[in-house]
Amino acid sequence: MKGFIYTILFLITATTFAQESGTINGQLLDIESNNAPLLYGRILIKETGSKVLSDENGLFKFGNLEEGTYTLVGSFTGYETQEIKIEVTSNTSTTITFNLAASTISLDDLMTTIASTD
Repeated sequence: MKGFIYTILFLITATTFAQESGTINGQLLDIESNNAPLLYGRILIKETGSKVLSDENGLFKFGNLEEGTYTLVGSFTGYETQEIKIEVTSNTSTTITFNLAASTISLDDLMTTIASTD
């Protein structure tokens, strides 16, 4: 009977460890301002639809991710959107950095947009 109980406990423990997940930590930075943190920028995982905002230091974190490849999209109003593919494995923490540059619009693009709305 003791052997049976030990076997059950072992299987439960092994299953619990097998279900542990990975995390992604990162930072959202302004490349044009000496890598100043971008506060409250949006980071999205395309495959799951999960999204978080960066904190006052530009930091963000996704936890409880299953093993696999994910596409992270970092964005901030007035800045170019950036995508990064990342591989997540169990029991690991991966750190990435988004370096976003301010988006530019030419006067020709602006005039075309204004002219097409008339």
